[in-house]
Amino acid sequence: MFGTEIHTITFICLCLLILILGFVLIRVSIKEGNKSFDLHFLLLTFAVILNNLSSGLLPDKSFNINVLSQNVIAYTVGSITIGYYIYFLSKYYSLSFKNYLHFNYVMMCLSVNLVVGFIIPYVITGNLEISRKLFLIIPVCFILFLIYILYKNKTEDDLEFYDQFRKFHAVAGLLGLFSVVSVPVTMLLLGDNQSIEQSLFTIGYFFIGIEYFFYIGKGRNWEFLSDLTERETEIVNLIIENKNIKYVEIGSKLNISEKTVSAHLSNIYKKADVKGKKGLIAKIGNNKIRLGKK
Repeated sequence: MFGTEIHTITFICLCLLILILGFVLIRVSIKEGNKSFDLHFLLLTFAVILNNLSSGLLPDKSFNINVLSQNVIAYTVGSITIGYYIYFLSKYYSLSFKNYLHFNYVMMCLSVNLVVGFIIPYVITGNLEISRKLFLIIPVCFILFLIYILYKNKTEDDLEFYDQFRKFHAVAGLLGLFSVVSVPVTMLLLGDNQSIEQSLFTIGYFFIGIEYFFYIGKGRNWEFLSDLTERETEIVNLIIENKNIKYVEIGSKLNISEKTVSAHLSNIYKKADVKGKKGLIAKIGNNKIRLGKK
């Protein structure tokens, strides 16, 4: 398309991504909403655009750069994008696998894999197919590990929410993960199939984008819920059931002292960034939450 290697589907995705990027830039410039999340979403959008561009344009024999260097650039951009995508998911999506996605370790693993599994074999052999297969060993093992984690924790646990917004949030997170794992799977099964690879990689991002734009008013008030302990979650649920409940009543129901209840509530308020019970109730509404970590 346009005398380049870029396919029509990739071009359409790029147009939509650039449009979204423009809206996010406007939102960041007028300083509305959650600034931290806006900036991270902006970086994710930019990273996905760069990935689609590099995957769509490279390699191209008409460019004044040797094919080997073009492939190295494309794979490097792809690895960085996937690394940041994983970081974004682990930071903003309360899914059962988030505790296994430590950004520093993921980026270290991807960097080593890029150099040892792709660049060095590619420079030595000059064979893209051999280098691609070596490069995919670690990502495929990573996918199998995530499948095991999802199976172990039961996928439905990730969707066990009590309102539409949080359920859509979880679905967007799972589809974001699908986008990440689709890349090595597509490369392994189909090779360099740009249309399918870019379509699958971008679909999860678009769901995250839908959440970003259509649920802006909802905010991300309940992100702290994933940091609550099991006991703290029990206390929050008791408060949701009875907004006028006293410390002594909570202690009686949970068989703990009033002082312990006070300590737990102090931690809950700190995590929720509120000053008291009224602020907590206003922040999470009337929906019960599932048990947190022990």
